[in-house]
Amino acid sequence: MKLLSLILSSIRRHKHNAASVLSISFILFFAGRGITEAHLPAIPFLRGGYSSYSVPAAKPMGLGMKPIGKLYGLANLKRTLTHIGEKIRLKPKQTQSKEAEGNQHLDEVLGAFTHVLNGNDIDTAQLLKACKAHLKLMKSGGASLRLVAKDLESNLLKAEKPFKNAPKKGKTLYSLLESERHSGIHKEGNELENESAAMGLLWIRRSLAFQLDLFESSLLSENGKHPGVAAIDAYEKHLSPYHGWMLQKVFPLSLSAMPKRSSFISAFGGRDEPISPAHEEEIVRKLSALLKTWRPIIKRWSNDFESLNLEDTRPA
Repeated sequence: MKLLSLILSSIRRHKHNAASVLSISFILFFAGRGITEAHLPAIPFLRGGYSSYSVPAAKPMGLGMKPIGKLYGLANLKRTLTHIGEKIRLKPKQTQSKEAEGNQHLDEVLGAFTHVLNGNDIDTAQLLKACKAHLKLMKSGGASLRLVAKDLESNLLKAEKPFKNAPKKGKTLYSLLESERHSGIHKEGNELENESAAMGLLWIRRSLAFQLDLFESSLLSENGKHPGVAAIDAYEKHLSPYHGWMLQKVFPLSLSAMPKRSSFISAFGGRDEPISPAHEEEIVRKLSALLKTWRPIIKRWSNDFESLNLEDTRPA
């Protein structure tokens, strides 16, 4: 039973590794082909790939060394596999469905933004955490939101760096913006340094205001606007006034690929195909709660920028 002990020793160490199961199959296959224990060092998964078990150097076959196939017999393979199965319980890998993953992303965003406002102040750490969770949701929204997600990601990097360097000075959004203003990084007036936290946070706020109008006018009601029409209207209101000529051409073009309402909602639910009415209703309910959470945050956000004269209106 030396070979069987070798198999069990290797598999116990890696019982969650699918390669171990393949190892058993290969060994038993070779057993039926007349491979002896002397040949084991030549088998990769017992030669240091998945097991640290060492075996003696191969010796020429001589008297007393029987092929393993004859030693165990092909008729015994079923019994051997049953024996191994009793010794080792391999649990299948639990995989999360796309639907559950989509719901989880939406729940994370809603939960994170719920804790952004602390009284009348915006908690900077919680805001950045919520925006990072929202970025995941945007990436699941399909090609039509790809440019919006990319823009959010680059502005998040701008906002995070100064906060990480001095988290105590930027505990609230106002204190972060004020500290940066006093550092002299910005030019006179409201002309912001391009790589500053203020610049990143300004564009994140504009992006959320754009998305709020887009989702509210197209997704919350079956009688709402087509997402493509709603996206252009929201863009003209919240982003176009601050975009230069090039962005005014590129952004609307990307938004023109907006799918119909049902497909848009399905994407937020982690599905590429149509979803059930009950699941659609659940997603819409969560989106509605998210937009209600955004409204007072965006208002406080705007007030902080205006009070510190940081509302840079130059075209990007």
